[in-house]
Amino acid sequence: MRDVFDPEAGSPSDLTAWSRPSAQRFLVYSHDSWGLGHLRRSLTLAAGLVETFPAAEVLLLTGSPCATLFPTPPRVGLVKIPSVSKSASGEYVPRSLAGTIADTLQLRRNLILEAYRSFRPTLVLVDHKVIGLQGEAYEMLRAARADGVRTVLGVRDVIDSPGAVAVEWGGEKCRWALSEGYDRVCVYGSASVFDTRLEYPLPPELGERVQFTGYVVRPGPAAVPATSDKQRRRVLVTMGGGEDGARHLDTYLDGIERLHPDWDSVLVGGPLLGEREARRLRRRAEGLERVQVRRFHADLPWLLAECDGVMAMAGYNTCAEILQSAKPSVLLPRTLPRMEQAIRAERFEKLGLTRSLIDPQPREMIAALDQALARGPLARESLPPLDGVERLCAVVSDLVAEPTRTDPRAILIPRRGAEGIPRT
Repeated sequence: MRDVFDPEAGSPSDLTAWSRPSAQRFLVYSHDSWGLGHLRRSLTLAAGLVETFPAAEVLLLTGSPCATLFPTPPRVGLVKIPSVSKSASGEYVPRSLAGTIADTLQLRRNLILEAYRSFRPTLVLVDHKVIGLQGEAYEMLRAARADGVRTVLGVRDVIDSPGAVAVEWGGEKCRWALSEGYDRVCVYGSASVFDTRLEYPLPPELGERVQFTGYVVRPGPAAVPATSDKQRRRVLVTMGGGEDGARHLDTYLDGIERLHPDWDSVLVGGPLLGEREARRLRRRAEGLERVQVRRFHADLPWLLAECDGVMAMAGYNTCAEILQSAKPSVLLPRTLPRMEQAIRAERFEKLGLTRSLIDPQPREMIAALDQALARGPLARESLPPLDGVERLCAVVSDLVAEPTRTDPRAILIPRRGAEGIPRT
């Protein structure tokens, strides 16, 4: 498989030049503008796809600035598109390239479409953004529908507040994509936690094409690592990507200094934590007993396995891996630039899976952790489904097993009324 696409490859609009590869090829698009969540989930799904389909190849398109920090599974190629970030006002801006955001998005749009044309996938899996970041994947999606390529939209359990999602999905292109652009919409979560069908403005014609897969999570460690000191408990404090985690780490260290709790602490700031902030936090920790500060660790499940409790931000992957570990937890959800984490943490707390705190003070942090440690591990039977990788792969298997359309121009998507009855 080619890891780099050929810009001179023929366009799929030339039907005589379009031919399917003999092996299954899956193109996974992930916009990645903030944090690590989309990249980590996409890599997990890519690993599941190549394991499920032994002859398959996956091409992952990602805008994550951390694209090379995690191992790439065998038979998975990676195309890094220019990264974007958000300004203090919440507007998208180029992360590293000069020029305007419009220039960067046009470059990304061209790279996405050319990667699709050259790779010639059997199926396209779009992560989270219905038509890509500010519509950058729309042309690829239209080309896939015209070529008879199977299409799946995968969304996390919680996207944002219902009002914000209604605005984002309200445009003409998004409405077309949700109504006609996807063979399946897979929700990486559980309706018992957050029912996307009821909370968000999904068009009724999607009908049975919406499927809940359960949470997407990497396999956990085969065994719990042995600890060197059996007499003391250990708490993991992790801030996900780390762009906005320094203040929580400072608050936690304030609590350690003032209250001296009887546990060891491992703090993981995240790869997007600024180097200056990371050095400052390490210096603070040097003056404290049994406190370690790491900027990054690629294997969070391993760290979870050796700890007794965890305090973390409420990102999707972190929460899924906490559930997988069944460790008692305290979540510190962010409320900006979107309400996703706050909603997820609130729903998990209602189900008795965690404790949620918004901007806690040091004493509140330490007290909540002490209570969580006293509660002990979560009961396995109380957890929502965690087999999202297997269920997503089953959906893909069903789709690629269906007969291939002989004429890529003959795309007939049944439109359904309110009762789910196909319209003629």
